[in-house]
Amino acid sequence: MFKKLTTNFAPQRGGPLSPDRAAEILHKAASLVDQTSFEWIIVDKPVDGSIFVFQLHPSEPLPEDGYGWMDDEAAFRTIVVDKEMEIISRSQGFGYGDKVAHMTRRRYRLVHSDLQLMHYLQMPDPARHVPVHPQLIKAPPRDPATLPNLTARGPPPPQMVPPYGMAQRGMAGADPAHYKHLAHRKRGRMKPSMQPRAFLEDDHDPSGDELDGSVSRAVALERYKRNHEFIDMIFSPYPIASIIPPQVISDTSADRLEALKRQQVEVGEEMGKLAQSNADEIKEFQEKSKKLCKGIDVIKHAKSLQELDALEAGATAEL
Repeated sequence: MFKKLTTNFAPQRGGPLSPDRAAEILHKAASLVDQTSFEWIIVDKPVDGSIFVFQLHPSEPLPEDGYGWMDDEAAFRTIVVDKEMEIISRSQGFGYGDKVAHMTRRRYRLVHSDLQLMHYLQMPDPARHVPVHPQLIKAPPRDPATLPNLTARGPPPPQMVPPYGMAQRGMAGADPAHYKHLAHRKRGRMKPSMQPRAFLEDDHDPSGDELDGSVSRAVALERYKRNHEFIDMIFSPYPIASIIPPQVISDTSADRLEALKRQQVEVGEEMGKLAQSNADEIKEFQEKSKKLCKGIDVIKHAKSLQELDALEAGATAEL
């Protein structure tokens, strides 16, 4: 059974959730933990686009969701808004009696947090559906006939120690009377000189703020700059040894003025060469245009193929 947050989220179809969107939902769910509660539910083959948030310790196995799976879970980690996120996915899910695998799921979890987000997405392209082979099944689907027995069992007993990283928030979804009874028994066994350790208030909890990754961010930035410089040196179109640094001009006004005059002369010479080259090209184009127009006028008055051959021979000789 899943320990699901009672807050519901709108389904999303058409594609998997982006890590940024998943982190936004998880942050929103974490802010609602103190205002809402958890409920124990049996998840049975969620439909396309289903999204729900649940609480699960990383060391605990994931409860059954009603689907069978022919592939193992693939996990990878990424950085989202200075927080490390773990994404665990499966892509070959099928229901009881199905002949092809058509369902995928993604599980998102921020590191050092017990809140997880599950998103189910159906494969839109039938060509990607994989036939179900019994010998390839990694997790069998749930038989619908077993659902009444699972419902009769009820929720599992709550844990005494809240999961790490959740402190008081993890206790909000459990049975308050159960925790009160256990705390009373524990205090009865304590010595008078011993005092129960109080939990840190949320305002004084040092974890989860911007200081957690300050050093790692600085190191990552320096490594990024260094690697960027190395890649720039490797893929530069010019050899590093052949790059001539610019001439250093002193700060005195006389030297700067002399350098500017030399630069002006060089630019003027280059502009003159470009202007002369442009004028030569224009003149050559005009001459060719005149010859072409003259040839067209002569061809207009040709009366036989012999005259055309003679004109062609003459034009070839001129070129």
